[in-house]
Amino acid sequence: MKKFMYLFFHFSLVVFALNAQEDCEKNLEKANSILLKKSPFGQQNTLFALVEPCALQGDAKAENYLGMFYLNGIQTKKDINKAFYYISSAAHKAYPEAQYNLGRLYKYGMGCELSFAKAMEWFEKATENGSQRAAYTLGYMYFKGYGVTQDYQKAVYWFNQSTDVMAVHFLGLCYYLGYGVPADENKALEFLLNNNTVNSKTLAKYIQAQQKEKNEVAIEATMQTNIEVDSTYIQPEVISEINIETYQETLTKEMVAGEWIGKLVQYDWSGKTIERIVPISINFDASGNTAIGIKASINGQEKTASAQWQDGNIYIDTNLSFAMDRLYPDNPNELSLDYTVFTLVLQQKELLGTTYLTGTVDTFIESWTEYGQPMSLVLRPKDSVDALDTEILEALAAQENQFIKLYPVPFNNSLTVQYQLETASEVFVELVGLHTAQHISILPNTTQQAGEYTYTIPIDSSLPEGYYVVRIIAGNQIYTRMIVKSN
Repeated sequence: MKKFMYLFFHFSLVVFALNAQEDCEKNLEKANSILLKKSPFGQQNTLFALVEPCALQGDAKAENYLGMFYLNGIQTKKDINKAFYYISSAAHKAYPEAQYNLGRLYKYGMGCELSFAKAMEWFEKATENGSQRAAYTLGYMYFKGYGVTQDYQKAVYWFNQSTDVMAVHFLGLCYYLGYGVPADENKALEFLLNNNTVNSKTLAKYIQAQQKEKNEVAIEATMQTNIEVDSTYIQPEVISEINIETYQETLTKEMVAGEWIGKLVQYDWSGKTIERIVPISINFDASGNTAIGIKASINGQEKTASAQWQDGNIYIDTNLSFAMDRLYPDNPNELSLDYTVFTLVLQQKELLGTTYLTGTVDTFIESWTEYGQPMSLVLRPKDSVDALDTEILEALAAQENQFIKLYPVPFNNSLTVQYQLETASEVFVELVGLHTAQHISILPNTTQQAGEYTYTIPIDSSLPEGYYVVRIIAGNQIYTRMIVKSN
């Protein structure tokens, strides 16, 4: 009798579990149908009621859904800790969409400590289990150097692992520009024209228009009998003989004061290829104690701003933004980008008797919540003779790698600092308020060996919003980078 009761009880549990599983499959099918229809699910609790019981039973798909509901506040109050709990549980059950979402949580530090290493780990697991979006995300991170060392070839590798429309789009872009692969406009158009997204269609039209223009110019050139030669061109071998002297002493405000004119140079994401050169003029008013007034004309746009002078760098503490057309438009609703200038890191160089101000320009693109592409400045005194040829400009504007990487931008409840040491050094890292006396220690004086280091610090909610500078002293060198704190 006892054996019969045991078997009956065990059979009942199995039947109950099968029924529960069948109910969950039906519930999740209904939930998925509602989500695909983009129903006004904020006005009802149908989705949450369908998904939560299944998630509590440990169904991975339901857990992923529930985690996303908590993350986005769908039919419930936002709770990133619960979001992380449910998504992490589903990810550890090898559910690919949850593995991708868990990678995103680690990438942005939501419900967990920001960790690019863990983000990459989960994106790779998701890719192995069939997530096309995860493979695209890996490619995107390598394409821009977001949290990893920038590498076009690795970007192309991961784009090739994905059928996601944006991965295909970026492959087309890579072939068009020759990033990580030999430039091939026809192959680029193959990817773009067969890709079902407005981004690819827009870029394909742009490339075709450029091809048409090139053909028209070539036809016109064949009809000309006399071709003028630019006598100002300097042969590349001559450049190696030109001595560009860099002053080693720290700049003072007085050294940058006055009117300067020159060029703003925009590079690709690797910082090695010049993509655009635009005119710029700046008047630095250094009459204040630490403040600097700025009047600038950037690409024909007149701008004024105030800035602070610290550690020989200029930190823009009011909005200084300028617009530039996108070089390779792939979004009909975003044909230009607004660049907000954060920092000017300058030094003096002398060439052919002319003193130049050169250095890097740190910018932020608000619509992307990312730093902009690498940019350099080459300025000369307004009343000096212009000796800038293309090759000389390239030599003066040579892009230096950004020593400090900061995430996220802007930051709120946590901040991740990433840097790489070439040699063993005594290192000190702190966060400094640009307009306050606040100093938050990130790393006390510590001897570190050569290598890459990443630190994530929690940020007290009472820390005022505004401009902050991450300051790193490594050996006898001081490195800084500005970032904005938001609420």
